[in-house]
Amino acid sequence: MRCIPPARPLSLLLGVTALLACRSIPAFSAPPPIQARAAVLLDVETGTVLFQQNMHQSRPFASTTKIMTALLALENCSLDDLVSMSPTAAAVQGSSLYLDAGQVMRLDDLLAAVLLRSANDAAIAIAEHISGSVPAFASLMNERARQLGATDTHFVNPHGLHDRDHRSSAYDLALITRRALEHPRFRELVAAEKLDIQVPTDPSGLRRLHNHNKLLRRADFVDGVKTGYVNESGQCLVASGTEDGRQLVAVLLDSPDIYREALSLLRYGFADFDKKVFAEPGDALGRATIRGGTEPSVSAVCQGTLVTVVGPDLADQPRLEVTLNGPLPAPVAQGDPVGQVRLVAGRTVLARAPLVAGQAISRALFPIVAVWTLRSLVVVVILALLIRQYAKAVQANRRRRLRLPS
Repeated sequence: MRCIPPARPLSLLLGVTALLACRSIPAFSAPPPIQARAAVLLDVETGTVLFQQNMHQSRPFASTTKIMTALLALENCSLDDLVSMSPTAAAVQGSSLYLDAGQVMRLDDLLAAVLLRSANDAAIAIAEHISGSVPAFASLMNERARQLGATDTHFVNPHGLHDRDHRSSAYDLALITRRALEHPRFRELVAAEKLDIQVPTDPSGLRRLHNHNKLLRRADFVDGVKTGYVNESGQCLVASGTEDGRQLVAVLLDSPDIYREALSLLRYGFADFDKKVFAEPGDALGRATIRGGTEPSVSAVCQGTLVTVVGPDLADQPRLEVTLNGPLPAPVAQGDPVGQVRLVAGRTVLARAPLVAGQAISRALFPIVAVWTLRSLVVVVILALLIRQYAKAVQANRRRRLRLPS
């Protein structure tokens, strides 16, 4: 790869074909027809949108609300916390554990009830345990949504029972789910078809929960996440699937057939898109110019993994953009920063990593000697000129004296 000109840092655009080899991409097919009012298919690792239909349309989203409730529980509590059921929680309508006020359960069991059975009383109990009241917890939900970039979302409650101000979008739900899937316990619960929890009102002390998400029983690669329904929202589903190390999230809001459409989207994502590694730690992505070194340049070595998804219907195909600093004054130590590499698609930066010197470059001896020699020569020349001027002045003064009358 050519060296960087010394004038200024340079951005190099490295095409996909010049990058590391990866698995071949299968033949492309058309996206499946989706009748949901809003939908999105998201790659979990990279956040790349593989399919969208009105993905930023803000709509009622029913019990998929509970994904955020579970996320905040995992971020703010211990699974062994003991949570008391308040009168407000015990009186809530809809799907519930039907516990009495004052009864106490482990937070982990309530979390299972929220995610598998979609228990509204458990959701309120968790909200009050964390924030003291439902309105305070809704404020926390909205703050967390803003932090995640879920700008189409406004929460009013922790369970999703209808309120005209309680709205989200398919894209925002995918963002929230992507973060929740970072928690191992969340992944375990949403993938479970059934689970026993400890409930104080049951004679045996245990109650078996069956997951409302029937998609878990329709394909081996499905591993979550959450259903939702109220009259105003229609059928809603956040579905996840994992195949060959890739996890996708499909979100459908107001779909006539949530399970069929979710499977169609997930299968489309696995068949027509593939993960591609554009750069890994140790890859040399150019050479930075060195000034006054034993070598004219040094290899720029990537310090991170830059990976994204490639496939059809992506508006902007990803590419690497390498920026190298230079010229860098010698000496340069191995590991010194020499630039940055970014993985970009259009104007969007998908990932970035620093570039460092792949080896040490010493200061060159010859330039040092040459500089000092030149400096010495300049001093000698200046002294010689001064001496010559002095000699001329002395000689002129002597001639003047000789011409003076005695």
